[in-house]
Amino acid sequence: MGRIIIIIPLVLWLNSMSWPAFGQNGSRNPDNVRDSSEIVRIDKIFIIGNKKTREHIIRRELSLNDKAEISRNSLALTIESDKRKLFNTGLFLSVDVNVVDLSKGSVDIIIRVEERWYFFPIPIFNLADRNFTEWWVNQGADLSRVDWGIRLRHFNFRGRREILNLTAQFGYTKLFRLSYQIPYIDKSQKIGLNFYSDYSTNKNVAFATMGHRQQFMDAETVLRERWRAGFNITYRPNFYAQHSVGLQASSVHIADTIRDENPNYFLNGDNEQRYFALTYMFTWDFRDYVAYPLSGAYFRLIANKIGLGIYDDVNMFTVNARYSRYFDLGKKFYFGTNFTGNASTPSVQSFYNYQSVGSITDFVRGYERYLIEGQHYLVNRNTLKRQLFSFEADLRNFISMKQFNKVPLAAYLSLNFDQGYIVNYPEYQQNQLFTDKYIYGGGLGLDIVTFYDFVMRWEYSVNIEGENALFFNLFAAF
Repeated sequence: MGRIIIIIPLVLWLNSMSWPAFGQNGSRNPDNVRDSSEIVRIDKIFIIGNKKTREHIIRRELSLNDKAEISRNSLALTIESDKRKLFNTGLFLSVDVNVVDLSKGSVDIIIRVEERWYFFPIPIFNLADRNFTEWWVNQGADLSRVDWGIRLRHFNFRGRREILNLTAQFGYTKLFRLSYQIPYIDKSQKIGLNFYSDYSTNKNVAFATMGHRQQFMDAETVLRERWRAGFNITYRPNFYAQHSVGLQASSVHIADTIRDENPNYFLNGDNEQRYFALTYMFTWDFRDYVAYPLSGAYFRLIANKIGLGIYDDVNMFTVNARYSRYFDLGKKFYFGTNFTGNASTPSVQSFYNYQSVGSITDFVRGYERYLIEGQHYLVNRNTLKRQLFSFEADLRNFISMKQFNKVPLAAYLSLNFDQGYIVNYPEYQQNQLFTDKYIYGGGLGLDIVTFYDFVMRWEYSVNIEGENALFFNLFAAF
């Protein structure tokens, strides 16, 4: 009954929504219908400030082009759309667009960008647990459960928006990773390619879950060893949509002590799980600001086939769909809602492959302490927020580097309400407290948003059991 309560309003709500209209090139195309205002001709588009970023990478994001004709009213709307798209590439601190009238019916457009700092040698000091609350409360702020090391990341390699990542991590999880993302490999800039490979070992492993809380085993020797490698081919037919097809190879080995404590860790008392996986992902992104959206919409669908018949260690199919909608209500009030659904088959799965609510992306506020595993689930998150302030601090007297001497800072007070339904795995008795029932939670929050997409969230939340606590998280809730 709980699932029906959630699903019926979702269907009615989606059916009532108005969807953005798109032109043939996929862009928001306000000039499809000519109005009575003056038609202008764009003589030339000038791009300045891009010292590292190639010009064709910037032009790929523009609906406008040289020699195009457009109504003057529609030109203003298209410029705002193009500014948003350029900013959401993550390449620029600021984007300004000016229109220069040359003569009657002819204009030039000047696009001025201020580039970010693209190469970061980032020190790693991360919590190994799912979130800060899990580490602070359930694990007693154990400093041995911290990852440390260094990550070398270039967000605009060769000026082509390529992302090169090298990671050397130690501590709780020893991890070495290499990844290389190429957004475009063809002249039309629609097809991209990503490669990745990593190797990791753990001396502390979650071998079971009891009452929605992970049970860990420590050892002086390696308890789990994992190797993964894969690639993705992406296809971006327009500004807002992207398809991705990926192939991954994975091999995971566990120690006998893990297998003995939980024979279902890999099913049938196995020590090793090997598989090839085929993944398809579709995203449609119309958010105003990707890192912390206040208006627009986002949709993502992931279908994953784990096990392609080469090995018989695992044979699973999962599908995950996510839809978010954001509304600017005016007078600095904003509302956002998100629906996430997940389904998997077969019903008998290994513990290592269990799906769950309680991760960084799929969670219900008030339940951050718990990992709620389930074969299927549907979660709805809602936030009403009010902007407290928004300004840019000028630090040029203290910091000479222009990529860091202007610091934007904004704060939002939020009222949150989340709900969900998680279907338990068959005969999984230790996972029954919050499964097969309607759950909800929420409370008050404070979000701090600053430059380089950095978001901090403090949320005081209460769940269905009356448990309440102050939770801290990084990144936007959805």
